[in-house]
Formats: sequence, C-alpha cells, structure tokens
Amino acid sequence: MNTNRLSSDSTISQVSPLPRTSEDVTNFMIRRSRELVDELVKQRGREEPPFLAEELAPLQCIKEIVKTDLGEVDALLIRRKDGYIIKVNANSPATRQNYSCAHEIGHTFLHELERVPRFNNEELRCDESRVIGNSKERLCQIAAAELLMPHHIFKRYLEYFGVSVSSIERLAEEFKVSIHATAIRIAEVSPEPCIAIKWKPWQKTRSKGFIAKHMGKLIYVRDPSALFKAYQTDSAVKSFKSFEIGSIKKRCAMESKGFGRGKTRYVISLVFPGR
Repeated sequence: MNTNRLSSDSTISQVSPLPRTSEDVTNFMIRRSRELVDELVKQRGREEPPFLAEELAPLQCIKEIVKTDLGEVDALLIRRKDGYIIKVNANSPATRQNYSCAHEIGHTFLHELERVPRFNNEELRCDESRVIGNSKERLCQIAAAELLMPHHIFKRYLEYFGVSVSSIERLAEEFKVSIHATAIRIAEVSPEPCIAIKWKPWQKTRSKGFIAKHMGKLIYVRDPSALFKAYQTDSAVKSFKSFEIGSIKKRCAMESKGFGRGKTRYVISLVFPGR
C-alpha cells in the first residue's frame, strides 16, 4: 500500500508530468486502474476474475467499506487525513454495490491530480442516474470499468466466449458486474466495431414499442419487432436495423436479448456496423 499517495502530490509529479488535456487525464485514470489491478494480481498470485472493489480498496488507502441505507444515493466517498471510507447503499444489488465502490476508487485517482489536498472529511456522492454528462463522473466510470473488467483479461474471456449478446450473461457472472456494464465493456473491447444499446418498453398514445438513447438521441422502435420477440423470450434474436453512425445512416446487423423479469425487464442489443 502506498500511503504517500494521499498526502503528497509531489510524489506523483516526480514520476510523470501532471495530465494537462482531457485525453491525458483519461489515460491517467486507465493507467492508475491497471496499476491497482496489477498490484492485486501480484498480491493474490492469479489474474482470474472477479476483481472485487473490496479487494482493490485497501490498496488505495481505503480503510473501510460501510454498507448502509443511503436512500437514492449509490455511494459516498469520505476523505480523511489517514485515508478514505466508502459508504455504499446496502439496498442496491451486489453488482451495483461493486460498481459503485469501484467508481469511488476512481475518485481517489482524481484526488491524486490535486496539487493541494483538502482534508476536510469531504463527501463525494455517486448517483448514477444524475451524473450523465459530468466529466469527472465519466472519468470514474472509465476507471470502474478498468478496475472490474481489466482490458487484457476481459478481452481474453471475450475471445473465448465470443462477441455475441449470448455471451453477456456468462461474462457478467465471471466478472461479478451488471448485465448493462458487461454489454458496454464488450462494445469497448470487441475486436470489431460494436455498439451496445439498452432498450426499455415504451408506450406512446397510439402504439407500443421500445425506446433507447443512441449518440445522444432517443430512438423508438414500434411493435411488432425483433426487440419485442427478444423481450418475450430468453433467446437471442438476430435482425437488421438502420442507425445513424456519425453522419451516415447505415443498415447494421443486430443481436438482441431480454434480461430481467417483470417490470424491470429490458432488452440489450449489440449492433455490428461492419457485418
């Protein structure tokens, strides 16, 4: 454990220059995440998943993870002179708790970039439903994905299971992460261009269908559709659909599968523009 990380940013600046651009900061977050995973792998002598936040936390000056009722908040990071405490919402599913804690570890990486530490028991709140578009939160999402699904290890498992919507559940189980997080990681690590989309049932005045957000825009698919078939069964459904990719509208191969039960059921699609 490097206890100097918390108290001295000069240690960091001696190793490498402080990041100046958004790309530099992103690369810094990925590098720090990989360093922490490498430290865990070395400590336990194996690199097989899962990589749990509770294992990684002590390596980053996190003294305790407290599970408690936080209402609508996923997690809190409390910063103190001798380290950190993470409070995580005990009412959340285990996979969400794992992700939320990894997200807070990402915040500790951001603290390493501060030239003057502010030790005032500051609380940083993580609420995934309210952080979209926030650059710091996005950086912590990147760190969380790299911590829980390390790129080179996830890629090896993805190659074994195959780039398919049918692999999502198996990979999620191996890495102890959510279905949605796994789908996004597949799209990021896939050797071929791939887009992950989460669809939810949606009812308009005169029609029913599914709605999702893609490239910042809401898209709607009316029933009956391949999405409806995937929603109704537990089988993967292959189809084609037109998407706007950049400035081009392209007909793409798409694999879709339903997840969850009852009111929480949704559909994940993997879209392959190159197929």
